[in-house]
Amino acid sequence: MKISDIRRYHANAIFHRIRIEPQTSQRDIVRRTGFDKSTVSSIVNRFDELGLIVRSSKAAGNRPGRPTEGLTISPDSGLLIGVQVEADELVFVAAGLDGAPLVHQRQPFDGEVEGLETQVARGIEAVIGEGLRETPILGVGVSLPGLVRHDGSLVHAPILGWHDVPVLERLQSTISAPLYVGNDGKAAAMAERMFGSCVDIDDFVYLFSGSGVGGALFLRGEMYLGADGLAGELGHLKVVPQGRLCSCGASGCLSAYLSERAIAAHASQVSGRPVHSIDAILERAGQDDPAVLDAFALAGDVLGTALSNLINTFNPPVVVLGGDMARAEAYLRPTLDPSLRRQAHPSMFARSQVTFSEISAVKPYLGGIALALDGVTGLESSSVLP
Repeated sequence: MKISDIRRYHANAIFHRIRIEPQTSQRDIVRRTGFDKSTVSSIVNRFDELGLIVRSSKAAGNRPGRPTEGLTISPDSGLLIGVQVEADELVFVAAGLDGAPLVHQRQPFDGEVEGLETQVARGIEAVIGEGLRETPILGVGVSLPGLVRHDGSLVHAPILGWHDVPVLERLQSTISAPLYVGNDGKAAAMAERMFGSCVDIDDFVYLFSGSGVGGALFLRGEMYLGADGLAGELGHLKVVPQGRLCSCGASGCLSAYLSERAIAAHASQVSGRPVHSIDAILERAGQDDPAVLDAFALAGDVLGTALSNLINTFNPPVVVLGGDMARAEAYLRPTLDPSLRRQAHPSMFARSQVTFSEISAVKPYLGGIALALDGVTGLESSSVLP
C-alpha cells in the first residue's frame, strides 16, 4: 500500500470515529483504532485546520487529572453533494458532514453522455438553491452505474450503453468543487459502512440491486478493489448455466435475474401486463400479483446461489443486501433462505449473518454522499473512489 493510501485510510478511520462517537478524545481514538499517537495527533490537527472538527473540554470521568479534549465534527463546515446517475434520472442529495440528507431532488435524464456535465452542474445549482447557496461545498460525489477505472474513466455502463467515457474529466469542466467519482455498488457499500448496519464491522460482503446489480467486499475495514479498481461486479456472478442473456453480453449472470429490468421483464411476460418501475413492481407484489411473486421467487432462488458461492469462498461474518433488494425483502426471503441452506456449506453458513440494509429503504441514494465524505476526510485522496 502506498504512503498516500495509508494516510487516507488513517484519516478516514479517524474521522469515522469522531463522527459516530461525538466528544471522543484522541486517547479514545488511539485505543479504538490502534493507530499511534503521532498519527492521530497529526490528522486531528489537519482536520482542525480545515475546520472539519470542533474541540471542546470533556470531563475526565472517573480518571483523575485535568479534563480531556472532546472532538466533534463541525456542523457548519460545509456541504457534501451526492449525485446518482441512473438510466432515466439523476438524483441529487445535499448533506452535512454527518451524512444526514438536507435536500433531495430527482431530475429526468435522457441517458445521453453528451451534456452530462452541464446537467449535473445545473442539478447541483438547483439542490443548493433550496436555502443552501451560502454554504460552501466541500465535495461532490458522483455514483455511476458501471465500471470505473482508477483514472476516472467509465469502462462500461450496460444500462446506459456507455463505453470508455472520461467521466471525471468531463465533470471537472463544469464543477469547481472537489469531485469524486465511483461505481454505484461500491458507493452504496461505503454508505452502509459509514451510516448503516456495518459501522463497526470490518469484514462484510455487500450486494446492491437497482438498474443493475453490483457490490463490494470489505476486508479488515478496507474495500478490496482488485488490479484496476474494478473488483466487486457481483452482479456478473454466473448463477444459471446457459441462462438468460445479460446486458454485459454474457449469459446466466445474477443481474439478468435480480435487476429492476429483469424482474419487470419476467413479470410482464408472465402476466401480459407491462410493468417497468420498481415502485410499480412492489405495488403489484403487495397485491399478491402471481406474475410478480413468481419473478421474485426466481430472483430469491438465484440470489441464494450467488450468496452461497460468496459465503463458501470468503466466509464473511455479515452479508448485507441493499438497494431494491432491501425494499423487496418480504418477497425474496421465502426462496432465498431455502436456497442458501441448500447450497452454502453448513459450517460457513452458520457463521454468516445475511441481512437487508435499513438505510436503503429509509435513506436511499447516499452512495454519492459516501464518496464525497470519503474524499473530503481522506485529505489527499484520489478523485476516483473507492
